[in-house]
Amino acid sequence: MRIIQSIALTLVAAVSISAATPIGGDWEGIIKIQNQDLRLVLHVKEAAGKLTATFDSPDQYVAGMPVDTIELKGQQLNFEIKRILSIYNGTVDKDGKAITGSWSQLGMSLPLNFKRSAPVRK
Repeated sequence: MRIIQSIALTLVAAVSISAATPIGGDWEGIIKIQNQDLRLVLHVKEAAGKLTATFDSPDQYVAGMPVDTIELKGQQLNFEIKRILSIYNGTVDKDGKAITGSWSQLGMSLPLNFKRSAPVRK
């Protein structure tokens, strides 16, 4: 009986950890537009169960653009930047190291995958 209880507790712990994939941090991706690669960076912060984010496009000299809405439901990440009429829908992998999705802007939808950035050493 104790073995069954131990297995059940282990399974519950594993499910809880995977359901609470931390999304906070910096994420980098590259989007291809007309044979040009544009680097994109998403900076996500988690505080008191709420997500906030800013967005960079280094190749277009854009830094710190506010993300209007960002939401993580299960493994599904969605965010919107109204200023540039953009929506992103993606799926966070089980390891929390990559996001696979699509970027929609001005009637176009393009694949955009993010990966965690390496922490900056100070």
